[in-house]
Amino acid sequence: MKTYRNINYDYNEWTTNTGKSASGYSCEAFGEFPYYITRLTAETEDGIKERIDYFLDHKAEYEARRELSNQAAQSFYNSMGQYKGD
Repeated sequence: MKTYRNINYDYNEWTTNTGKSASGYSCEAFGEFPYYITRLTAETEDGIKERIDYFLDHKAEYEARRELSNQAAQSFYNSMGQYKGD
């Protein structure tokens, strides 16, 4: 496990279903508010660092998007009126 800006990421190697060797980097540190991203991936170490930088540097934007999404869902449910069942 490697660390960049206090975020852990991994280097992985595997064999594809066609028998070719493959490798890349992955990070699972952004699975909760405000991101909800299961896994970041990149082919190179510089690539995963760029993706980590982007998510950390744009946290406020992700928070605003999440709030907008929550407001839209609330507005939708408010417009439905009284629950009538399935």
